[in-house]
Amino acid sequence: MRTLMLGAAALLSACVSVNANVTTTPDAALIAVQNARVRECPAARQQANAQSEGFGAQIGVLGEDVALTPLADPTRAVRLRRLTIQPGGVIAWHDHSAVQGMALIVSGELVERRNTCLDALTYRAGDIAREDVSTAHSWRNETDEIAVVLVAHVVTR
Repeated sequence: MRTLMLGAAALLSACVSVNANVTTTPDAALIAVQNARVRECPAARQQANAQSEGFGAQIGVLGEDVALTPLADPTRAVRLRRLTIQPGGVIAWHDHSAVQGMALIVSGELVERRNTCLDALTYRAGDIAREDVSTAHSWRNETDEIAVVLVAHVVTR
């Protein structure tokens, strides 16, 4: 019995702690959400009908529905979509007269032309674009990195 106990003790003493290679590098998506902030055209640069066209036809954009949540009004719901915009990708000029919501840039960078701003705006991870009833705009990814955007809209069912 004593030999068995000594053998077990010897085996256990040979155990070493295992490094699971757990990284503590913050997740880019989490950082974007934690630092989320609305990005708007500076007041001095706002003007009605400042822009009326975007970056061209839609190209290099993949839109995927993530979730649909019904509202108290049975004809409406909140839709969450993930947009993946490739380098050089364009979201064509469109308006939000029928569908309003907001877009959170999760990763990457996008340039927006908006009907109410004299200048193109650059959005980075953590920036939010409000899309109200008077919004018309277009987006382009002018970088070499993929951009990912979460878009939440109130839609009709």
